[in-house]
Amino acid sequence: MVEVDPKSGEAQKHIALGRFSHECCTLYELEDKRVVAYTGDDKADEHVYKFISSKPGSLKEGTLYVADTVNGKWLPLDWKTQPILQEKFKDQTEVLIRTREAAKLLGATELNRPEDIEIDPVTGNIFISLTNNKRKKDFHGSILKIEETNGRFDALTFKASTFKAGGEENGFSCPDNLAFDMSGNLWITSDMSGSSMNKEGEPYIPFKNNSLFVIPRYGKDTGKVIRVASAPRDAELTGPWFSPDGKTLFLSVQHPGEQTKDLSNPTSTWPFDQDNIPKSAVVAIQGDLIEKMNLLRQIESKV
Repeated sequence: MVEVDPKSGEAQKHIALGRFSHECCTLYELEDKRVVAYTGDDKADEHVYKFISSKPGSLKEGTLYVADTVNGKWLPLDWKTQPILQEKFKDQTEVLIRTREAAKLLGATELNRPEDIEIDPVTGNIFISLTNNKRKKDFHGSILKIEETNGRFDALTFKASTFKAGGEENGFSCPDNLAFDMSGNLWITSDMSGSSMNKEGEPYIPFKNNSLFVIPRYGKDTGKVIRVASAPRDAELTGPWFSPDGKTLFLSVQHPGEQTKDLSNPTSTWPFDQDNIPKSAVVAIQGDLIEKMNLLRQIESKV
């Protein structure tokens, strides 16, 4: 995991967070200013991790844990206290470099491509998108919910459950990026593979293109999965995030037209038709829907 200072451009690697396919790094600051970092390993049969720093405002020193979601335990990837790691690795640095091997030695739970992780601003629960795992016949993925014991982010025990499963019944497939708005509504983007979307014989036919969804927290549609926007052909929507006033939703559109075989006949020309070349871009979405969703909690409390 690399942290870049946006002002100076300086970068530093955070070795203490482990070496694997970090899909995200979601941070929480404890009362004593120590930092908790949740990260997912975007690969089938890999794991979810939590790092708890030992010093305020630092990601350089602390303990990295991996989730045992079956027994609800955060297992320390700590060479000094884990005899099984001492047998396999020569020191803590090697444990952090070969994180996946170490996690499996400890008996961490294999998950179906852990991608984005977000913290529910209302309950403090942790939501993790598990995109899919075709080898295990999980074509549509799910959203995992972790409730830390007593709501403490530095707790070493938790309760895990499926918040929402993908599939035709719930109307979405392959959840990827997550975002909570100001009212605590959950927004989801999907990540069906371009090579599988809209292809006969694939289980993704009913879902058409990748899309943006919202699950309302209040009102008559509470808990329903509602499609808000569809991506261009072959593309996926990523990185949903709201402006501080809740009036604008920023959304990235990645690799439209990636299945193009003939450059003179692309599968998509989004966002412009003039040059016939598809381009990734960031869009800003505004309007009554975005504003009302961000104010929904206030509106419901007044009714």
